[in-house]
Amino acid sequence: MFRYVGPETVDRTQWDALITAVPNGLIYALSWYLDTVSPGWAALVKLDAQGRYVAGLPLPVQRRFGFRYLKQPLFAQQLGLFSREAPTPADWTDIGSLLQREFRFITRYSFNTDNTELLATDVPALAGFETATFHTYYLPLHPAHSQLVAAYKPNRRWRLNQARRRGLCLEPSTDLDELVRIFDENTAPLIYGVIGEEYEYRLLRALYAQASQRGLAQLWQARTTAGEVVAMLMLFEFNGRLTYIFNASTVAGKAAGAISLLLDEVFRHYAGRPLCFDFEAPEVSSIAHFYGSFGSTETPFLSISLNRLPWPVRQLKAARTALVRAWLRRG
Repeated sequence: MFRYVGPETVDRTQWDALITAVPNGLIYALSWYLDTVSPGWAALVKLDAQGRYVAGLPLPVQRRFGFRYLKQPLFAQQLGLFSREAPTPADWTDIGSLLQREFRFITRYSFNTDNTELLATDVPALAGFETATFHTYYLPLHPAHSQLVAAYKPNRRWRLNQARRRGLCLEPSTDLDELVRIFDENTAPLIYGVIGEEYEYRLLRALYAQASQRGLAQLWQARTTAGEVVAMLMLFEFNGRLTYIFNASTVAGKAAGAISLLLDEVFRHYAGRPLCFDFEAPEVSSIAHFYGSFGSTETPFLSISLNRLPWPVRQLKAARTALVRAWLRRG
């Protein structure tokens, strides 16, 4: 049976041992990562006879209006169940019951791509939840680079050949400030609701610092012969997965196809190793098409939501959301 454990009672040593040991362990689910993107997180855990964590579901708990609710954190695309053994239907029923018992409101909670049982059309454990299917793109890097390139779509290979004529220098970097600057000047103005240093960039800096201390983070950049950095990307590596966390490009970088070149260079660097590249794709058709052009595989995962709030609280929340959106539009 699973049990709910609050933030003050999660055994972090056991928790991280579980996430590190299971085949589908994700960097998003490690305690230090959750501490950064969702302080005060809780969990559903299952123990064996010796009191060892054998399965766990991280819960990104938020608090507002005097109640607890779940919200998928920024920079953590997937969470869900991590288990040393294959979960049973009874496990999923237990999880569904506990989530409904502990939370009246879930804005969105995403399971991971290995929680495939939940993608069936009729799952009793999900009764009462609203569900949606999202996708990411995976590219196994164990083949040789020439084999990876052969699997690119013809148009991607053509565009890469065109981009290589620009003579960009593709190299590792440690300049996080430059990545943030490029994004802030070129991409952030096009995205509704970006706050910047008070939220998104603060989280990104904290995650990079934590991951770098553990040898799990890397930055790559594309630089012109004149020394101008025109594109950068951030990757986190954990448990056989290389995750594409963040990127930024200038107008010149986009014209030069710099992100394509950087991705291909990363694949060249890691080709032949037992790694899977996770594009961490958003639900944007143009971006999904771009990621798919590298020969990656579209892979689904399930997301749930729940709203059993009392009517007055729903009205209060709706009013607050409308005020925040109006304030952001005015800014």
